[in-house]
Amino acid sequence: MWGASAGVLVLALAAYGTADALDRVPGVLTLAPEVVADPLPHPTVSGLAAGSSWDAEALAAAPADAPVPQGLAGILDPMLDDDRLTGPVGAEIRDAATGEVLYARNPDAGHTPASTTKIVTAAAALGTLGSQTTFTTSARASAVDAEAGTAVVHLVGGGDVLLGTGASDATRVNGRAGLGTLAADAAEALGEAGVTRVELAVDTSRYTGPAFNAGWERVDISNGFITRIVPLMVNSGATPAEGDHARSQTPEKDALGAFATALTVAGITVTGQRDEPVPAPADAVDLAAVESAPVSAVTEYFLQHSDNVVAEVVGREVALALGHEGSGAAAPGAVLEALGTQGLDAGSIHLADVSGLDYANRISAHDLVSLLGAAAQSDGDLSLLAPALPVAGLTGTLAERFVDEESRAGAGVVRAKTGTLSTVTSLGGTILTADDRLLVFAMLSSNLQRGTAGGARTVLDDAVARVAACGCS
Repeated sequence: MWGASAGVLVLALAAYGTADALDRVPGVLTLAPEVVADPLPHPTVSGLAAGSSWDAEALAAAPADAPVPQGLAGILDPMLDDDRLTGPVGAEIRDAATGEVLYARNPDAGHTPASTTKIVTAAAALGTLGSQTTFTTSARASAVDAEAGTAVVHLVGGGDVLLGTGASDATRVNGRAGLGTLAADAAEALGEAGVTRVELAVDTSRYTGPAFNAGWERVDISNGFITRIVPLMVNSGATPAEGDHARSQTPEKDALGAFATALTVAGITVTGQRDEPVPAPADAVDLAAVESAPVSAVTEYFLQHSDNVVAEVVGREVALALGHEGSGAAAPGAVLEALGTQGLDAGSIHLADVSGLDYANRISAHDLVSLLGAAAQSDGDLSLLAPALPVAGLTGTLAERFVDEESRAGAGVVRAKTGTLSTVTSLGGTILTADDRLLVFAMLSSNLQRGTAGGARTVLDDAVARVAACGCS
């Protein structure tokens, strides 16, 4: 078993800032510096009725003889010349079945991709870790004194940053593994050994190096887009469990506190908690363990929610799987290496992080479409990438997009990962056309003038919707 007048203005600005950060309004607040990134939207049905018009199986079953769109340049070139695109644009669209390039505009130019970077990270994870791999959070005991009834219990992080505080819930991704369940099982094992009083410590030694990327803006931290990357957290460090709030800067201590509470409920007296992380000794004894959702579900979660913390953790897990250290420095190179081990061409992709918060990342439309095309043609774990992307007008970061008159044709038939920073807007994924032809696409615009990202985003949405509506065979 060892196993407000001024106040009103402040509130108005705060509300606008929240909407800004959620991709609901264009960014005009430029306080040193303004950064608008894809944070933690909570998917809601918007524009389409739940369960209507789209599912992954229908996409996969698009008829092979469906007409291939022609003449897309005549449609897209005028749209992408729109003055609202105040920076350069790179775009490419291919037929998913044949790989034929149907449209290209500066496809090889590198752009800051923002959160479309997560497509690259997801592809690496699915192919290298495997869709069914899980991450283990465990409780281990050392310094056991059965006569005194005492021990030190170590909460050991294994890469699950979507822990719940209560019982494990097999119906959820965020909360699949529960600290309540871990504590109950550990308490039972402790009881069998005659231990009733414990000191707690947290073990975060799985990851090494700085917990922050040097390229991340401090404003991202205060906005809750990122926190210190450690191998265990509750709800990826977000507080409270629901809503859009700044994340805890001590996520490992929060997890240990939740574990302590659950142990107390289970009848174990917690005599104290060590202030700093302590690796469990090699001879520590296993008490209990809980497993995360599988990698396929975890990647879908960070694609849907654009969760930077989860993406960064998964990148470190890819590095560990390839024999590298689990660090922020190793993760970007490991993600690109992972593509190579799958026979995928990373092209000219340059990564400084694996979530997309770092402006130093560079991805071209061509390289992004190459990955999406490989996923669309795959019959292995990589095939799970496209169905994991947000659905236009329905889920994730696209829940409130493609719902107006100009872009509504894309609702339900476009699946894509969004990318937003204060001078960047990007979109990459799949389109099921009006003729039932499946396409893969990427559109990226960077170096935008500040305050124009919202208008640029509208242009890209409208352009993608025109392709979706196209019966132009």
